[in-house]
Amino acid sequence: MSSEIVISVREVSKRYEMYSQPRDRLLQFFSFGRRQYFKEFWALRSVSFDVKKGETVGILGRNGSGKSTLLQIIAGTLAPTSGVVHKSGVLAALLELGSGFNPEFTGRENVYLNGSILGFSAEEMDARFDDIAAFADIGEHLDQQVKTYSSGMTVRLAFAVQACVSPQILIVDEALSVGDEKFQRKCFDYIQRLREGGCSILLVTHSTATVEKFCQRGVLLHKGVVHGVGPAKEIVDQYHALLYSDEQAYIRYRQQSQKANQPPAIHDNSEESSILKDPNDNQNRTGADGIRAVITDWQITDASDTLGELFSIGENIKIRFFVDILNPINEMQAGILIRTVEGVSAFGTSTLYHQKNVIDAQPGSRLCFHFDLCANLCAGTYFVTLAVAEAISLADMRYLDRKTDVIVFKTFQPRILASGIAMLDAHVKVTHAGNSV
Repeated sequence: MSSEIVISVREVSKRYEMYSQPRDRLLQFFSFGRRQYFKEFWALRSVSFDVKKGETVGILGRNGSGKSTLLQIIAGTLAPTSGVVHKSGVLAALLELGSGFNPEFTGRENVYLNGSILGFSAEEMDARFDDIAAFADIGEHLDQQVKTYSSGMTVRLAFAVQACVSPQILIVDEALSVGDEKFQRKCFDYIQRLREGGCSILLVTHSTATVEKFCQRGVLLHKGVVHGVGPAKEIVDQYHALLYSDEQAYIRYRQQSQKANQPPAIHDNSEESSILKDPNDNQNRTGADGIRAVITDWQITDASDTLGELFSIGENIKIRFFVDILNPINEMQAGILIRTVEGVSAFGTSTLYHQKNVIDAQPGSRLCFHFDLCANLCAGTYFVTLAVAEAISLADMRYLDRKTDVIVFKTFQPRILASGIAMLDAHVKVTHAGNSV
């Protein structure tokens, strides 16, 4: 296997034997193959594809298409009927989160139990424990028996344990759709850090936005058969055709689609140099002269200044945050970034774009930055990141402070009229175009 390929799936098939009644299993055993008492169900048929080092690949398909079965085979928890899977590197799998927990043990005891299963010593888990506890964020429940946990708490702790591993290959099966929205954001940030560190990721999700955001390539499964392997956008389009067309229309779509023979497109999420260019940048806000500015408070309100977190689509909202100046700053800019649960940037702006940078900010002063917006966002949950920076030049700046995802709000619509992120002002009409030929 090439050193650049970390997962190689070759002609993998999985067959299940379906018995109509329990006694047929016994009859099958004693028939010695002379008669068949079961029906065959092929969950996978001759599946083949590769995942390269540092690549993120999304697997799409309807329910029952074989996605989870494929991931279990790659992870090694399920054996294929035929075919082979080759893997190279340390692998972590987020499949059935919490399935390895002992319900009689406390959360703390299960952390160490799962750590030993992953190959870590007690001393290594001691070093990781505080990070795991902070990631799970379940407070005093950590020392309660897991059988008293809600399903969400169990998932949070299970994900936190897996997050302590530094894998070279990560397999995720819908794990990012669990828990509350804020925990999902934390999970997506973890995935993003792994990607930036060169980890290869195989991701199963029903969210096409997630595939387009995180994946370079996609694999489409339908009834256990690979229907497409290619750039993420192309596979998402094909998946939509499969979802929203009948079987015959989809077959025609496949026949008419001309696959471009080109290398996978690498997503370049770089933006022009501004305060919003990298919300995950870990640059320290302290310099040689210490902390210069700090964001101390923030709020989101409606147009009448009423605090809230639920707004109707198109409603005017106000985002405010306060900054204390601790050391002189020649020119300071402030900005906001609104992202979806999956981390997709929905909107961002800053004082730089509106010629509102603060000149000669002096110690002891407190500034309030006001951002008034029209929430033309489709129904969903959104996170707001706040940031302040020193403007060095038109093309450069130095971060002073940033609060990531500290404001959470939701938009709603009594009757859903659109999907996606942006709520555009759309007008639709239908006219008679004459008789078809």
